[in-house]
Amino acid sequence: MKLVDITSENWEDVIFLTTNETITVKGGGEPYEAKGMPSLCEEFVASNALSIVQSVYENGWVIKAIEHEGELIGFTMFGWNEEEEFYELCRIMIDYHYQNKGYGTKAIKMILDEMKSRFGCKEVYLSTDPDNTVGKHVYEKVGFMSENRMIDDEELFKIILD
Repeated sequence: MKLVDITSENWEDVIFLTTNETITVKGGGEPYEAKGMPSLCEEFVASNALSIVQSVYENGWVIKAIEHEGELIGFTMFGWNEEEEFYELCRIMIDYHYQNKGYGTKAIKMILDEMKSRFGCKEVYLSTDPDNTVGKHVYEKVGFMSENRMIDDEELFKIILD
């Protein structure tokens, strides 16, 4: 598993990675179920397309695709959160096809290593929807601990890096 740059060759593949197994599409006709379609704001994470645009217009963010055995399986955005003044793992997603295989845990550890190497940071924060029980379990397994406070209606977690 490795972090790879988002390039002119892979950006479309990255934006079509999704945590949505199915979504209800509403429009001019009758609503219908669409399999594996990304949406602007998914259940517990913003879309990769939105994150890529955010990284262009806000300073401090690094975006990478997550690759495993030659396949793009996920996306991350991390860096310095100017508003909160801390290093943050802002986005982490594993495409629904690759979930429940341990890739999220491995990816987070890899991202934290990259953040420590790149920024020399000693602590990293992340936030998530309080109802994201699966995500919170993964974060705590890696070593994040709840700060018992909310930011933008999300629960804040922190990890101290060795």
